[in-house]
Amino acid sequence: MAADERQSLEELRNTVINLLQALVEQGVITKEKAAQMVKQAQDKAAADAAALAKSDEGAVRVPYVPQIVKDDIAKKVAEEVKPAVVADVVKQAKDEQWGIPAALPDWIKQTSVSGTILVREEGLLYGRNNVPNAYLNYNAVNQAGGVSAAGASAVLNTTEDRVRLRGSARLAFTTNFSDSLTAGVRLATGNSTDLVSPTQTLDGTAPFAFGVDNLFVRLDERNAEKFDYLSVVGGRFDSPWFTPTDLVFHKYLTFNGVAATGRLAMGGHGPDQSNVFLTLAAMPVQDESALSSLPSKNKVLFAGQLGTNLLFSNGQRFVVGAAMYDFMNVQGEMNPPFSTVNNWTAPLFFRSGNTVFNISNNNNPASNFFALASKFRLVNVNATYTIPVSRYTFQITADAVDNVGFNQQEIFARTGLDVTRRNKGYQGEISFGTPDVLHSGAWRAQVGYRYLQRDAVIDGLTDSDFHYFGGTDAAGYYVVGDYGIAKRVWLRFRYLSANSIDGPTYDVDTVQLDVRTQF
Repeated sequence: MAADERQSLEELRNTVINLLQALVEQGVITKEKAAQMVKQAQDKAAADAAALAKSDEGAVRVPYVPQIVKDDIAKKVAEEVKPAVVADVVKQAKDEQWGIPAALPDWIKQTSVSGTILVREEGLLYGRNNVPNAYLNYNAVNQAGGVSAAGASAVLNTTEDRVRLRGSARLAFTTNFSDSLTAGVRLATGNSTDLVSPTQTLDGTAPFAFGVDNLFVRLDERNAEKFDYLSVVGGRFDSPWFTPTDLVFHKYLTFNGVAATGRLAMGGHGPDQSNVFLTLAAMPVQDESALSSLPSKNKVLFAGQLGTNLLFSNGQRFVVGAAMYDFMNVQGEMNPPFSTVNNWTAPLFFRSGNTVFNISNNNNPASNFFALASKFRLVNVNATYTIPVSRYTFQITADAVDNVGFNQQEIFARTGLDVTRRNKGYQGEISFGTPDVLHSGAWRAQVGYRYLQRDAVIDGLTDSDFHYFGGTDAAGYYVVGDYGIAKRVWLRFRYLSANSIDGPTYDVDTVQLDVRTQF
């Protein structure tokens, strides 16, 4: 078509030239007139071409495409673009909160709800050589006012196997008032006499008891890269310490008071980078202003932890911390004869293991009131090393504690008890599997060993499952397996084998099968 069009233009040009030449030869027009006509035609053609070029600026020339080709292209483009478009629309809907009435107050939009539910089948298997009626249940005795008053509850079961159904639930509400200021409250199930664990037995005798186990205001100061360089929290809150095991504090233990953590970045960019951290806290343990004439004797925990969180380019992470936990006024004081003025020195809650003594001092064998014999000033060192292995992670953890507040001579002078020094403990574990088990098919396995002497930590604040009732004066191993069965639902199997370190033989194997959810 282009060749034919060019040939036609050449023929037209030659025809016009021949015609003008003939008119000149016949004397119809002069040669100058013919040249003028040619120039005018050239100028007009150039002007028309310029006008056409100007009108075509920005125009897109689209060749003809058959309809069948158009349909095939549209289908392929739709298949490639649709997922990205849908993802963008969903993200925009979440970010802009489509469907939420504009009339709702801002604080509702800024409030999140989360929680956990646990249902557990638990078996307690006692050793054949256990000594019956060898260990007092000091918690029950203090509540009853004496061993005889406590009756059958005065001693711990050490011989009769048990199978029981257990459960717990927690529901938390957290509101972000700004990018740095947060407040929260959390409800949890649990026995009101147990200060640590929210898990309780489901036996049909009573409904679940709920209480507030978190109530806090938190400030998180961040730099331009969203790195948390300062955190301050006050009220009742989760542990601010780096404690990778339950050796010193139970995983569900909450703290009262004020805690502040400062972090110094060590290179890198973004919110997650290597840093050195320092945490300081003042935490009331038991307010005795209403019970004692000396409010200055209130039981308080003053503590500090220094550590480092190192991240490596290959995804490995190493975290190590060293802490001092100084519990003030937690040791018991003997009552004056026939007085109860020092009853406030006894703890509100016992587990089992710590050295205790009777502070009643009233010459009545039926009246008993027990308190801790030792001071507790704990030095705790722990570390965790995490190594990515393909889509899994391998982790090794070590934890050690030494109660440097234990003083054998001081205990003897105050209580008359000649107590052997048993003030150290350690725990180590390794685990392998997916980083979390919050989706179907995810799994993780863990094995560990625990050794905790009698007065290494306060028995009422440590793990509540190891050695049945938890506490101290126990050693043994444990195996844990997690498997995800649905999104945010997983199974957990635990086998804990624990033996007493000192005293009469007391061996317990605990088997637990949990169904756990998190939302």
